[in-house]
Amino acid sequence: MYMQEAKLPDQHHTWRNDILFLTLVLGGLFFILLGVRPLFVPDEGRYAEIAREMVASGDYVTPYLNGIKYFEKPVLFYWLESGAIHAFGLSLWSLRSINAVLGLSGCLLTYVTARKLYDRTTGLYAALILGSSALYFVMSHMISLDLPVTVFLTATLYAFLLGTHQPMGYARRFCMWGSAAAAACAVLTKGLIGLVFPAMIIGAWILCLGEWRLLARLYLPSSLLVFLLIAAPWHVMVGMRNPEFFYFYFIKQHFLRYTTLKVGHYQPAWFFIPNLMMGFFPWIAFLPQAIANLAPKSRQQWHQYRNELFLLLWALLIFAFFSFSKSKLIPYILPVIPPLAILTARYLSKAAQQQAPGKGIKAGFACVLVSALFISAALILFPRRTALPQPGTAALYLGFAAAVLMLGSFAAWFYASRNLGKAIAIILSTSCAFLLFCLAAMPSIDTRTIAPLAQQLKPLLKPHAEVVTYNQYYQDLPFYLQQRVTILNWKNELTYGMQHQDTREWMIKDKTFWQRWHSSTPMFAIMGMKEYLEFKKKYAKETHYLIGATINNVLISNQPPPVPR
Repeated sequence: MYMQEAKLPDQHHTWRNDILFLTLVLGGLFFILLGVRPLFVPDEGRYAEIAREMVASGDYVTPYLNGIKYFEKPVLFYWLESGAIHAFGLSLWSLRSINAVLGLSGCLLTYVTARKLYDRTTGLYAALILGSSALYFVMSHMISLDLPVTVFLTATLYAFLLGTHQPMGYARRFCMWGSAAAAACAVLTKGLIGLVFPAMIIGAWILCLGEWRLLARLYLPSSLLVFLLIAAPWHVMVGMRNPEFFYFYFIKQHFLRYTTLKVGHYQPAWFFIPNLMMGFFPWIAFLPQAIANLAPKSRQQWHQYRNELFLLLWALLIFAFFSFSKSKLIPYILPVIPPLAILTARYLSKAAQQQAPGKGIKAGFACVLVSALFISAALILFPRRTALPQPGTAALYLGFAAAVLMLGSFAAWFYASRNLGKAIAIILSTSCAFLLFCLAAMPSIDTRTIAPLAQQLKPLLKPHAEVVTYNQYYQDLPFYLQQRVTILNWKNELTYGMQHQDTREWMIKDKTFWQRWHSSTPMFAIMGMKEYLEFKKKYAKETHYLIGATINNVLISNQPPPVPR
């Protein structure tokens, strides 16, 4: 079908207009408010600091976190972040711009793929649904590896699927090479899942269709060469510089992280079900109908739904893979959103062409309205029942978010049986506005950030002053101070580097802390509020000076602060 569409004389014009429209709309959605909120901890603080240290040290092979080797993740994202620093300076906007660009790229790739597989309307719907999905929107505004690896995996699988529709020749070859290159970038972003997921999904798809002859038409030798040329050099170089790298990276961070409870973040097997419902909001209301609408009655009929089968396997296998993993975090589920966006878009596009929407469409809009009621109530109650840095500002923005969500959901439900195209447009606009108001509220509700204390501390720092994080590590503090900090009684993810470096100068124990505290060198310590209350009781005879405090954290010093003139 898409080959026929490409031959129509006015297609070039519509392609250009659609790409421009999506770039302006989704670009605005992803780039707005990038620099207004502090770093989200721990992830944003960690990855921003690694990129900052990479630029400061000039070492683009071995990543460091607070001066310690950090090999939990590969290096590509740090390279992209370093490029942003060189191009636009060290700022939150520049660092977050990488994921904004990648988020927009993922939506444009989704448009191109969905349009080629189906039609123009499906392509537009798919891109907008993806961009306005809650989890995809959030991750496009964060300094995190989950959005980049999702986009690279998406490009890998899109290129492969489109390539299978091409005849043997240069077009198919370039699609397969592009797929291999994107897979290599995924591996360089977050490890072996960049290769495992495409192989698992493609293999299962071929098995279901029984088309083993397809393997001979995928240009596998040259595609493998493309993959290795991109993915292998860094792994070789970092292994040569750090002989201990391979065991920690491949065994501990891949195999043991997936199979054991000692490494990673344990959650129950059903953990991703509610997170998918929230992450794909509001479009999750239409997903069951979209999948049920396929409903092939036999294996032979799957050949008529080969594209849909590929997208379903993509979502189901990744969902199952992480559900069985011993380590689970919410963003892990992000790679299932693009295929679900296309399936949902296809369902809504076909429904919009009908004169009267079916019961599934009406039920979907009703579910969105009911969900909006509960979400709005939670948003209104949240600032009233929670201690926040700026409760008034939080109540204002969250109140706007709740009002937009309720009014938009009601309007969409009202138009669902009258003008489905208008109802879909209302839900799209409502979702975007709702998410932007929630994003605007974030600085006023973030109680974990260390930014206020870092801003208070930075003018007080003299050349020989020491900053200590007391019994924990604030991942965002070194970035705000633009220097390494001393860490007391904490190791966690820095344990590996400490085993292969001499870190005694800045990874210290209580004895060293008190020796330095009693010296004439200015020393500052940041600790949690509960930790501070225990500190005052346990060391009541020790002199300290309170410099500043937030809801959750405290800044103290061994010397009185200078008197302002």
